[in-house]
Amino acid sequence: MKDQRIDAIFNPKSVALIGASSKEGKMGYVFAKNITGGYQGKIYMVNPSEDQIFGYKCYPDVKSVPDKIDLAVIVIPAKAVPKVMEELAQKGTRAAVVITAGFSEAGPEGKKLEEDMMEAANKGNIKVVGPNCFGIYNCNIGLNASLGVGTPPRGGDISFVTQSGAYGMAIFASALDHHMKFAKIMAHGNKAGIEDYEILRYLGDDDETRVICLFLESVNKGREFFEEAKRITPKKPIVATKTGRTAGAARAAASHTAALAGSFTAYKAAFKQSGIIFARNGIDLINIAKGLDWQPLPKGPRVGIITNSGGTGVELADLCEEEGLIIPELTEETQRKIRELIPPYASAKNPIDMTPIWPRFVELYSQLIKILYESDEVDIIIPIILQRAAMMPEVCKAVADRVNECLRSGLEKPTYVCWVSVRNALENMDYLQKSSVPCFDWPERTARAVGAIYEYVQFLQRRRIHIHKEA
Repeated sequence: MKDQRIDAIFNPKSVALIGASSKEGKMGYVFAKNITGGYQGKIYMVNPSEDQIFGYKCYPDVKSVPDKIDLAVIVIPAKAVPKVMEELAQKGTRAAVVITAGFSEAGPEGKKLEEDMMEAANKGNIKVVGPNCFGIYNCNIGLNASLGVGTPPRGGDISFVTQSGAYGMAIFASALDHHMKFAKIMAHGNKAGIEDYEILRYLGDDDETRVICLFLESVNKGREFFEEAKRITPKKPIVATKTGRTAGAARAAASHTAALAGSFTAYKAAFKQSGIIFARNGIDLINIAKGLDWQPLPKGPRVGIITNSGGTGVELADLCEEEGLIIPELTEETQRKIRELIPPYASAKNPIDMTPIWPRFVELYSQLIKILYESDEVDIIIPIILQRAAMMPEVCKAVADRVNECLRSGLEKPTYVCWVSVRNALENMDYLQKSSVPCFDWPERTARAVGAIYEYVQFLQRRRIHIHKEA
């Protein structure tokens, strides 16, 4: 059964903005604009100095709001928060997102304020996100109660929890640039009133969430967290970046969100045991999530590489094998089929190097991909779309069309594009990614993402879990 207080954070029937403002440049203005931008539930603005904000009546205080409040979003100064939390508790509010900073991350005085705030919240059984956080989204109902700009597109199934607000939102924005769609987002900052395992449990049971992404500086109640992870990972993947891995970074985390980073060696072992996919950084996090969300899982480690550059193919082969993947030499029968297509001076072994024969790129990328889909000698296909190939929109269209045609015909095998090109070809990458064919920049990022996805497959195989792509 879902935790009703956490559900009130993501699916509130009413939202009250404490500290709302009609003055551009104020935090309360940004949140008023965001909350009214797409959310269809009841909205209450609270500010004693204003009568109306964005067409909504403004109430002088929480007590004056004429209805129950499911979710309170608080942007007033830290010293005023404990008293407002008392009023919210008396009103039966179910959840609060405290954006305001200046609590335990700011020293002893702030820590006392945070304790007072939580004492009031606990008396009223209010679930608190924050303080010192960026806010939350439920993209599928148009709710943006965050500092982020605009309301993202609906229809996503990736949920993202980040302890770092601004960086987490930068990761999120970059993912949107790559046409990824999200279900729920939470930036929980100091985590004073919500435990990591509670969020994980909620998203693990959430039907709208297919892939869970975490950006963590610390984990509270580690035993409960990893027990939840063990329960969830057999049915949906969890991808996590854990920062604060070095002494200098751990010190920075303590002043950023009052986090105790802990031993990374212990985290690494616990991630592996519970099936959590470790991502080294924010870019790896979104690359791995994209590959998991858009393509079926590979059934094995054998990679077929198609390239128009021998050097890039060699580098990618090295990096893939260093990630535990295999680049098998193709059988004579398969090589014969390939040799019938490529120039006599090209290589059919694997990597398949068609050479820079650009007038035939469209035909060759498409036909070589089809041969690898129909072959049982590889489990993963990586076309390298490099330079001139990336600058030709017809090549990207041919690759996307062929991949999706093969997947629709039941040839369940993932394709990940290794993209190596210049800025002005990015529009062509869009064509691939709008068609759910993931592109990863350069061989190293490609190998890391594919290696991490295969590591998750190995975790499932050790537990004898059938691998398939959910509809």
